[in-house]
Amino acid sequence: MSKHNKKHQTGYEELAEEQAAEEQAEEMACAADETSAQPQEPDYREQYVRLYAEFDNYRKRTEREKAALIAYGKKDFALKMLPMYEVLLRQQKALQDKKDQDPQALQDGMRMILSELDKAFRAEGIQKMDVLNKPYDPATQEVVATIPAPADKEGLVIDEVKMGFMINGQVLRPANVVVGQTKEGK
Repeated sequence: MSKHNKKHQTGYEELAEEQAAEEQAEEMACAADETSAQPQEPDYREQYVRLYAEFDNYRKRTEREKAALIAYGKKDFALKMLPMYEVLLRQQKALQDKKDQDPQALQDGMRMILSELDKAFRAEGIQKMDVLNKPYDPATQEVVATIPAPADKEGLVIDEVKMGFMINGQVLRPANVVVGQTKEGK
């Protein structure tokens, strides 16, 4: 090969290298342009869905807390009122048992008071448990004593020492009861 041919060959090689370098630079520039032309946009839909779910959970939690606070207020009120209600019921029974000292006005007044308390309790979802002559229920009653009883009264509530009350289907205060028990059951 002549000097001239070598020179052209070297020129071609240099030109090919330059073209390859330029193509590589163009590819890099295009890739850079594509990433800069389409910047990473935040996914607003995903952010919206997450924010909506968080807000929905917050709303539900505050509703539950509000309902719990209201229920606690009712329970507190009921616990304060129950002793008065119980005393009035017992007094009414005592007056009915003593017929010779039974002034009509006193009975009428007590009946009105009990009627009003019953209305207030019903409005709050409070009701007295009916436990006499029914089977003992450990979920709603506390045994304070057992007394000898015939076999047909075994396990039944014979007497109610302290009245029990429910609020919206849940025990507000358990009844204190006396349960019948046969001699063999001891």
